[in-house]
Amino acid sequence: MTSLEGKSALVTGAGRGIGEATARKLASCGARVLVNDLDGEEAEAVAASIPGAVAFQADLTDPAAADQIVGEALAKFGGLDIVVNNAGYIWHSAIHNMSDEQWDAMLDIHASAQFRILRAYGRWLRQNAGPESPTRKVVNISSTMGVHGGATQLAYSAGKAAVVGITKTLAKEWGRFNVTVNAVAFGAIETRLTSPYDTEPNISVVKGQPRKVGLSHEQIAMAKQASPLGRMGTPEDAANSIYLMCAPESDWITGEVILASGGVRS
Repeated sequence: MTSLEGKSALVTGAGRGIGEATARKLASCGARVLVNDLDGEEAEAVAASIPGAVAFQADLTDPAAADQIVGEALAKFGGLDIVVNNAGYIWHSAIHNMSDEQWDAMLDIHASAQFRILRAYGRWLRQNAGPESPTRKVVNISSTMGVHGGATQLAYSAGKAAVVGITKTLAKEWGRFNVTVNAVAFGAIETRLTSPYDTEPNISVVKGQPRKVGLSHEQIAMAKQASPLGRMGTPEDAANSIYLMCAPESDWITGEVILASGGVRS
C-alpha cells in the first residue's frame, strides 16, 4: 500500500509549477487529487495526465469559489483528507509606489483565499470529523518573505505572514477534529515567477493584466550562492516538502512553519 492510498486531496494553483508538482507527487503516493487553477485549460491538462484526477477551474479571489471547490471535492471523493493551499502570484514594488489595488490583490490571493477555502472545509469537518477520525492534513504555502520580509515585497510578505497566523491558529482550533495544520515557507524555487531574464523582467498575465516576474541572472546567482546547497529549489523539491506534511509520519506535527529554503535563513 502506498502512503496516501485511499486519501483524497485538493491542491489549489495546480496548473503549473509547485502546485502541479504537488498534485503529481500526492497522486503518485496513492491520493485522488482535485486540480484547481485559475487557468482552466492548464488544470484540465494536468488532471488529464494524472490517473483519477479531477480538474476544477476557479478564481479563488471570487468569494463564492471556495464553497464551490470544496463542494466539488466532497462530491467527487466523498470526503477530503488533504488540503494544500498553494495558489498565489507576485506583484512587487517599493511601498512608495504601491497602490491600494496592489496591496489588496496580494492579501486577497494569499490570505483571504486560504481563509475562505479553510472556512468551507471547516464547515464540513464540524459535521464529519472528531478525535477518533483518521488524521487529515492542511498544508498552507507561505514564503521565507513571510518570515523574514523582503525589500520591495511588502504586500506579498504581509500576505505570506498572514498564512503563518492562519496556520498556527487553526492548528489549535482543529486538533479536536484530528486535523494537522502546517505551513511550508519556500525560498527561491525555479518556476515562472523566478524565471531568468537579461535586461527587463518577464511578463506573466494574471486575469488579463501583465505582471512583472522573474529574476535577473545576477539575482539568480546570488540566490544560489546564499544557499549552502548551492542551488535553487525545483518544483519537485517543493512538492516533496509539502508531501512530508501530508504523510502519515507527520501525524504528530502541527502548527509548524517548515522552512524549505535550501538553508537560506534571511
